Amino acid sequence: MFRLFRFLKKIWWLILIAMVCIGTECYLGISLPNLMSRVAAIMQNPTGYFEAWTGLVPLFGFELITPTQNHMTDTWIIGGVMMGFACAAMLIAFGASVAVSYIGAHFGREVRHAVYEKASRLSVEQYRWFGTASLITRTTNDIEQCQNMVQQSLRTMVRAPVTLILSIVMILTKDTRIAAILAFSIPVIILVIVILFLKAMPLFAKMQTLFDKVTMVLRESLTGVRVIRAFNQEKKEEARFNKVSEETQRTVVKFARMMAFGEPVINITFNLTYIGIYFFAYKMYDGQTWNSVLINFPNILASAEYAMEIMFSFMMFSFILIMWPRASVCAKRINAVLNEPLKIPEPENPVEATRGDGSIEFRNVTFQFPDAEAPSLNNISFRVKPGETTAIIGSTGSGKSSIINLIPRLYDVTEGEILIDGIDVRKYRTHDLRGKIGFVPQQALLFKGTIRSNMLFGAPDATEEEINEALSVAQASKFVASKENGIDSEVEQGGKNFSGGQKQRLCIARALVRKAEIYVFDDSFSALDFRTDTKLRHALKNYIKDASIIIVAQRVSTILDADNIIVMNEGRVVGQGKHAELMKSCPVYQEIVGSQLDADEIQKTLKLSKEIITEGGAA
Repeated sequence: MFRLFRFLKKIWWLILIAMVCIGTECYLGISLPNLMSRVAAIMQNPTGYFEAWTGLVPLFGFELITPTQNHMTDTWIIGGVMMGFACAAMLIAFGASVAVSYIGAHFGREVRHAVYEKASRLSVEQYRWFGTASLITRTTNDIEQCQNMVQQSLRTMVRAPVTLILSIVMILTKDTRIAAILAFSIPVIILVIVILFLKAMPLFAKMQTLFDKVTMVLRESLTGVRVIRAFNQEKKEEARFNKVSEETQRTVVKFARMMAFGEPVINITFNLTYIGIYFFAYKMYDGQTWNSVLINFPNILASAEYAMEIMFSFMMFSFILIMWPRASVCAKRINAVLNEPLKIPEPENPVEATRGDGSIEFRNVTFQFPDAEAPSLNNISFRVKPGETTAIIGSTGSGKSSIINLIPRLYDVTEGEILIDGIDVRKYRTHDLRGKIGFVPQQALLFKGTIRSNMLFGAPDATEEEINEALSVAQASKFVASKENGIDSEVEQGGKNFSGGQKQRLCIARALVRKAEIYVFDDSFSALDFRTDTKLRHALKNYIKDASIIIVAQRVSTILDADNIIVMNEGRVVGQGKHAELMKSCPVYQEIVGSQLDADEIQKTLKLSKEIITEGGAA
């Protein structure tokens, strides 16, 4: 938890002001029982009270007002001062509360920003290790717990010590014998606090893990609601969610029972202490005057109040100690993200990124996932030339996605190197490297907002004309224009108000708006019909004719006219060349083509493609 306090450095001055305000408020509050004892002394001995003090109102060891020797006047004076102290304490407390609330909000914002920034830089592997649900919980619930701890600590860790010290001093100046009563009650409270602390720590750790599970199950159920309904698994998913919820409930109830045991014990100790003080006064009283050596009733009143202040100080300490285990567990989880070393480190001496021709070269690249038994890619070498389309095809698990994930450094190679414009990608800043690439992932994802905001996602300065041109190339102009608000139409979270094909075309348009040097399409045409696919690829060639294009595809019809086709099998390149060349030299490619198209269908596909392109040109 202490490591997170570094996020408060910027507002150290505000923390100091809050602490001074809280300390002043405590002092004013502690002065009230002492003043009340003087009122009691006046009421008990109206004619002789002024002989006991040089003044009526003590402040920081000095008597502010001397007695007038008129008991009614002095009573009104003390009462007025008490009212003034109470009002001043209230105003100071209000200011301190505002300051503490701002400090807590600032802390939460800074930590949340740091966690989000770090999470956005984690590798795909690290995302999987932490888990999306856990990262969400750490960024929301965990930070909220630490924020509450900071606010409560500021209020309590100043108030409790100041109140405790001042109350002990005041009791010792009133009657040292009363301190003996506290010597019996305070150890009981400390013992209860220690027991609760030791018991609560493991429970809080378990609770945070269970909150992760609840978030994970809920997220899966909501995002997969269509599949759940399609397979009639609503009851099963409901039972799974209830199981996790009930386990969380049992843990929370167990903690609540523990607190339910501790609170009554502390309260009973409070009350017994209070009763003990007055019982002591009763036993010592022998009917003599108020300044008796045996008993001083006004001092007993003040001492009883100070005893309660001491007890409440320990109660405040106990409250912090009860909160500390949960905040400590949350802080550890937050620090685990912040301290996680980046798997994709920035270069120590990065090269200056200038706009190049977008050429890509894989040199003897081998890649293996950390927990995998065998490499996903083995000694891969090929080149992607500017102005050409390079297609990658192969069976499931052959390593196609691994290749394109290495280009923007979503992962780093295990062996070998990848060059862009003749420079190893590891020598670029990741921001500069990814700025060269227009990436369209396999799963089309749109962000909540408008079509326009999604188009500007990678190119904030794009003009209206550039957006419309990109939409036209992506064959998205017609359905966008058919919407009431055009490119300003709303996009729901994840693009749920668009079909699969529409989302793919909008994602392609979003990449085209960037005017990148390299375009990577990871099976990004799978939801398009043949006619739309053909038109899009033809328009794409004319639009980005100087850029390097990499297309990963499952459908042979999508890559028939590619300038270079790379055939993958079990992590190795087993063939390279154009379609006609591979049909003669590569058995794996022949098998893939044969499973989808026969010789006649290939000719028909090529002919139809030419017709569609001709229609488009004529139109």
